[in-house]
Amino acid sequence: HAVALSAPVMLFNNVLKAIVFRRSIDRRGTVLVSALALPAAFVGALWAARLDDRWILIGVAALIVVSVVVERGLDRRMRVSDAGLLWWGAVTGAVSGLCGAAGPPTAIGLRGWGLEQERFVATVALFAILLQLVKIPAYVGNGTLPLERWPLALLLSAVAALGVAVAPRLLRALPTRVFALVLDGILVASAAVILIDVARR
Repeated sequence: HAVALSAPVMLFNNVLKAIVFRRSIDRRGTVLVSALALPAAFVGALWAARLDDRWILIGVAALIVVSVVVERGLDRRMRVSDAGLLWWGAVTGAVSGLCGAAGPPTAIGLRGWGLEQERFVATVALFAILLQLVKIPAYVGNGTLPLERWPLALLLSAVAALGVAVAPRLLRALPTRVFALVLDGILVASAAVILIDVARR
């Protein structure tokens, strides 16, 4: 239910981001990462209420840690080809539908494909919109996003809009190197939150 509730919030948040950064969207990257991700996300969302997602979440956390260690510890940038991004999208879509943890894998894939700063943020936003548009009908259909949850979703969306209002100025003020460090920090923090969540269940 928590995963399903986050879908309309992320949809609204990313619509605002896509509007703000619309000129920086990489259409080719969006097509590649979305082609297999969208059907995988729909199928994953249909199964979300029936599956214990703890092992998937642990896998996502491990993926984050490995990617950051390779880039920072071994000083090697992860490279993702066009074909790699296509299949990476399929995995990301399935994970997104099942447990809502698509943000970190998406970030790793699109950064490895070569997107930087505003193009990265804009393309991730459009991809997230497409994912939520596919997932929300599945969540409504399987009963994990009932009508009584929508007022809370709208309230959370309004709060999320405050971050979008502030973010563009901060993003444009960040040097590329600092942006990369901040992104890695967010990824590591996401892995920690995921593992804590799994441990508490």
